[in-house]
Amino acid sequence: MLPYTCTLCGCLCDDLEIRADAGVVVEARGACELARPKLVGLSVEPAVAPPCRVNGREVVADEAVEAAAAILAGANAPVVLRLERATNEAARRAVALADRIGAAIEAGDAATAWPRVVAMQRYGAVGATLGEVKARADVVVFWGCDPATTHPRHFERYSLPDRDGRRAIVLDATETDTARRADVFLQVAPERELDLLLTLRALAREAPLDPHRVETATGHGLATLQELVETLQGARYGAWFTGSAAGRGAGSLVEARRQAVTALVRDLARNTRLVTIGLGEAGNPHGAEGVMAWQTGFAPGVDLGAGFPESWPGESSAAARLARGAFDAALVIGGPTSGAVPGGNPWIFIGDPGDEAFALATVALPAGTPGVDDAGTFTRVDGVSLPVRALRAATMPGATEWLERLRAAVGEEAP
Repeated sequence: MLPYTCTLCGCLCDDLEIRADAGVVVEARGACELARPKLVGLSVEPAVAPPCRVNGREVVADEAVEAAAAILAGANAPVVLRLERATNEAARRAVALADRIGAAIEAGDAATAWPRVVAMQRYGAVGATLGEVKARADVVVFWGCDPATTHPRHFERYSLPDRDGRRAIVLDATETDTARRADVFLQVAPERELDLLLTLRALAREAPLDPHRVETATGHGLATLQELVETLQGARYGAWFTGSAAGRGAGSLVEARRQAVTALVRDLARNTRLVTIGLGEAGNPHGAEGVMAWQTGFAPGVDLGAGFPESWPGESSAAARLARGAFDAALVIGGPTSGAVPGGNPWIFIGDPGDEAFALATVALPAGTPGVDDAGTFTRVDGVSLPVRALRAATMPGATEWLERLRAAVGEEAP
């Protein structure tokens, strides 16, 4: 049995055991119902490495690297983006390359990452490891998320390993599987989320409130919300979990909701231990953010075009520049590319040759997939780094090697 870390959701379960027979995975012990169908039957024989492509033409690796380097070295406003499936090692090389070419670089999904990071920057964050939550929490809140469906092992591994004395509270727009398992479920219309969060914060700060106005604004009675706040204040240890879709809405509304949660948890933590943690997304977006913050001081996006790091929400977003056409070259590293494929300008793709982007990119460099035929380090949403092992021998370079070769080639191409 091969020890294995699953990367198919944000849990990053590192207790799986894989058994292969006749060249395929036949057992994935410990895998959930989402991971098992994708792991069992997976070939452990070395995959046939496809050739690189330049303008749809198959070429050798050196020619592809030279073509990609020429594009990046000649660009005045390049962008580097995605990185969800990149290892921490690859993310570090990506930041180094972005610094070399003066690019704007961004990790993960800009629509969810920026509001989360801005809220942390403005209000701070009260965090913890998931292991601490598992060992100590007696009250757990799930806001705008359904881990029972999206993170099937989250309960047993982190949030609700033993329901003896542990209470679960769900705040969501609809009754989900998680809500049906909770002790308390408050159904909150999306347009009332911010009002409810601000009301909870006012109650935590013991501000006088009008019962009629509270019910009109939130859809819930003052007594119900007061009881919720008292439950949180009375916890020995509380954990507030937030999904990537929490704070649904557009622009400033998303940021306001994220900030309201961060401020609420901070206020409640004055009298008890209460932490806030995301559920985490599949792959390694948090690892890429951590590397970017370590290397530049900013996350999830930074502009290195001026020769030093600069970051402004929206303006420093590589995805936003891509959307408005404010770029002249793009480098897409792993991650899903649907809806984010650059158009009208040359671009380079490093990633799975089965991705639709491989056939569309100006230059396509096939890279091994972490957890399948590439290894490295991923970082869980709580900041714990975990080893990701390959299931089969590599027959193509990983993103780390491609990025190292590109940085060296760009140095030669630059004027």
